[in-house]
Amino acid sequence: MGKKSSDRINMAVIGLGVGRWHADSYVQESNTNLVAVCDPDEKRLTQAKEHYKVKGYASYQELCEDDEVDAVSVCVPNYLHAPISIYALEHGKHVLCEKPLANNLENGEAMVASAKSNGLVGVVAMKFRYTKEAAYIHKLLEDGKLGDVYYGWTTYLRQLGGIPGMGGWFTRKPLSGGGPMIDNGVHFLDVLWWLMGCPKPTRVSGATYAKFGPIGKGASGWNRVPTPEEFSVEDLATAIIHFENGASVLMDNGWAGFVPNETIGLRVMGTQGGATMWPFAVCKEADGRIADDTPDLSNFHVDSQFYHFADCILNGKTPISSFDNCLNVLKMLIAVYRSAEAQSEVAI
Repeated sequence: MGKKSSDRINMAVIGLGVGRWHADSYVQESNTNLVAVCDPDEKRLTQAKEHYKVKGYASYQELCEDDEVDAVSVCVPNYLHAPISIYALEHGKHVLCEKPLANNLENGEAMVASAKSNGLVGVVAMKFRYTKEAAYIHKLLEDGKLGDVYYGWTTYLRQLGGIPGMGGWFTRKPLSGGGPMIDNGVHFLDVLWWLMGCPKPTRVSGATYAKFGPIGKGASGWNRVPTPEEFSVEDLATAIIHFENGASVLMDNGWAGFVPNETIGLRVMGTQGGATMWPFAVCKEADGRIADDTPDLSNFHVDSQFYHFADCILNGKTPISSFDNCLNVLKMLIAVYRSAEAQSEVAI
């Protein structure tokens, strides 16, 4: 691992699409230095290294040989999460990997094993866990103010035109792992499960639908019927997930459909209180009635996922969204697809 400068971690970013957000964050955080960027696209690479005034690599293998780099953000298509993350870990780099953990369970388990065997920090970029709203609700859970949290619900539905990257890796299941359930659903299930205390999942009943993608409808700018290889994922998925403690989750997630407006929501319900995100609200019982208990979060501080990643490396803290914790979310998502294919409930 590279030499730290004034208790800062020397960061590099692999993949300069969403990776530009990671790079901007590492420039801004007080415990990180951005020292290198990496992308095989020459134009992207040149623009980024000139903008940030850092070293640039076209090859992630070459970047991982750089002794100045302590840790990397892996911001590449889903099917590359495992090979690049594992290569970086084996070369002594801590890893913050974009969601989902991996495109299949085998790759996810290999990432967890590599982080553990190399004694390095592996974190998944589950951004909703690091919002003020989620952090506050989680504190209510930890303090016992929600009581027994027994039910969670979440939805995210896009209108027609919301299918991303039609024909590319996004819509090819061997590369992505799935459609909206693993693309966006991973965020919503992840934060909901975390706000319920990360109970052990036991069984799942799921259904998937591909009503628009296969006929070339639902993606902006796409004007032909895709081949089966170009669209092999769902465009809507729904699931009920049951947990060992008796709690359950109901969720749906869609890229394209006839909904009046893009719909987003999340709710946790306990025996002493409840909360929602989008919009943020908290309620409790007062004088035998449901009362609003929504706080002003203006002065409620939450570390960003980027600061937290570096803090875990510097101070040995346990990551909020570690590889092994987020492997459970991947198991639930994969179980949704297994259930949909079997047309029956499946055990996890």
